[in-house]
This record gives sequence, C-alpha cells and structure tokens, in this order.
Amino acid sequence: MNTDFLWVEQYRPKTIDDCILPDSLKSLFSAFIKKGEISNMLFSGTAGIGKTTVAKALCEQMNCDWIMINGSEEGGIDVLRNKIKNFASTVSLSGGKKL
Repeated sequence: MNTDFLWVEQYRPKTIDDCILPDSLKSLFSAFIKKGEISNMLFSGTAGIGKTTVAKALCEQMNCDWIMINGSEEGGIDVLRNKIKNFASTVSLSGGKKL
C-alpha cells in the first residue's frame, strides 16, 4: 500500500457503479460510458456531494486524459491562456479522448 495518497483518494469510488447515486443518474452516466461519448456537463452543488468523484469515475472508465480546474481558485484569464491551452494542444498519451 502506498502511504503517499490521501485516505479519501484511496477509498474514492473508481467507477460509476461504485458511486452512491440515484438510479436515474447511474443509468445516464452508464449510457455515456457505453456510448463512448460524454455530453457537456456542469456539476453544481455543495461540497462533499460527489461532483469530483463522478467526474473522475467517468473519465477513468472512458480512459480519458483530463484536467481539473477549480473555478473558485483558478478563474482568471491566465488559466485559459496557459493551463487549458497547453492541455488542449498536447497529444493524449493514452490514445483516448481529452476532457
């Protein structure tokens, strides 16, 4: 066991089936995975309800490279000019999609 990881990351659900969600959302997200395409989505809500967990699970199950930007911390134009542009302009090492 690697002790460098946070406890919450070690036990975070890795798949949509492992997430505690209403059946309607589980079936919606599972359909995205089966289809191999993700629609544009915006997750909102209070802290701790699983927004990041669901997003990470979707990306992992679809074998996507992804970038996470916390809008409350990284909302400036420099993020768009630098971080997002650099991510979008590179080639995916996994051969998958980029989100």
